Amino acid sequence: MKTRVAVVTAHPDDAEIYAGGLIAAYSQMDIGVHIIIASNGDKGGALPAKTLSALRVDEAKAGAKKLRAEVHFLGLPDGGLDDCANLSSLIGSAFSHISPDLILAHHPQDYHADHRAVAEAARTAASFRAPVAWLDTMMGVATNPTHYIDTTAHQEIKRSAILCHATQDPQRFLERAQLLGKFRAAQCGHDGYAEAIEHDPTYPFCDIRDLLPPPPPVKPITDRSAQANANWKK
Repeated sequence: MKTRVAVVTAHPDDAEIYAGGLIAAYSQMDIGVHIIIASNGDKGGALPAKTLSALRVDEAKAGAKKLRAEVHFLGLPDGGLDDCANLSSLIGSAFSHISPDLILAHHPQDYHADHRAVAEAARTAASFRAPVAWLDTMMGVATNPTHYIDTTAHQEIKRSAILCHATQDPQRFLERAQLLGKFRAAQCGHDGYAEAIEHDPTYPFCDIRDLLPPPPPVKPITDRSAQANANWKK
């Protein structure tokens, strides 16, 4: 059976910003990615709510198409996911339909209340279905990455997917995503781009490496002291 990954997000552009490279890497591996979007995003701009919601649905479909992922809309109100008593059950119903092997969701310490609500609801809905890992936060604040994914080859796809969200002034998010991608790669001694996730091992899901795309290549560090000693002996 084909491996499936569920990416649970709060708003229509979150998957592209926080996991666009990772999703593109999965697609290249012929792994099915399903993006679950909790809210309709109708408060993310100055347009009338109904108009904006419809536009953002179209933008999300276009972004998912760029990433070769399927997208599912829960249609909940924007800006109030922490008050949605049925959020976990709706996410659980989506999981029942998708049967994911791995679940990725917003980080529990994310800056946005809707993101934190999705994190908690996804963890509850996951139960023993599949392991859960947390996406990076905006600029990586408050995260403790455990796994890094090499997204260097997927930057153009991620860029074009983010830019699909024209109602959100996407250039600002693109610049932040690129800066964070360079930083995560630099942490690995890599010159390209990387995305990071955080996995808290819980029984029976302690190791998710087989469910992830390749990490950045290992770049050996030169032992300068050994080289200096060799030169001195000459």
